[in-house]
Amino acid sequence: MINKDTQLCMSLSGRPGNFGTTFHNYLYEKLGLNFIYKAFTTQDIEHAVKGVRALGIRGCAVSMPFKESCMPFLDEIHPSAQTIESVNTIVNDNGFLRAYNTDYIAIVKLIEKYQLDKNARVIVQGSGGMAKAVIAAFKNSGFNDLKVYARNEKNR
Repeated sequence: MINKDTQLCMSLSGRPGNFGTTFHNYLYEKLGLNFIYKAFTTQDIEHAVKGVRALGIRGCAVSMPFKESCMPFLDEIHPSAQTIESVNTIVNDNGFLRAYNTDYIAIVKLIEKYQLDKNARVIVQGSGGMAKAVIAAFKNSGFNDLKVYARNEKNR
């Protein structure tokens, strides 16, 4: 039930869809969290981020094209986002905005959990935001034999 204590979480995306909204709200309900999730887009990333702070929005997922352009307006950039200069999650702690790249964090944790062989060849298909996180996570975990296959030759 939505009430005065319900915390708002959101996403900022160039083309918001319904999947994230449906998925997050489903999980909040299943976990018994008093949260609600809503997708947004903007033409003004600076003021959108200031709105996250000013309105006490608890968290914000960040998608293209805002993953890099939001960075100057945040208070703290976690090493996971600094490493690839790309943010996908903003957490608002009482007006202090911390930025993370949870894709990078997840890949590093999976590499550690499964004790992947650092001598193995890693092949990455694509050159978008997720691929950038995967490549950085493998490189920073000590892998040297990485090959990227991308449609856009300049991004290889």
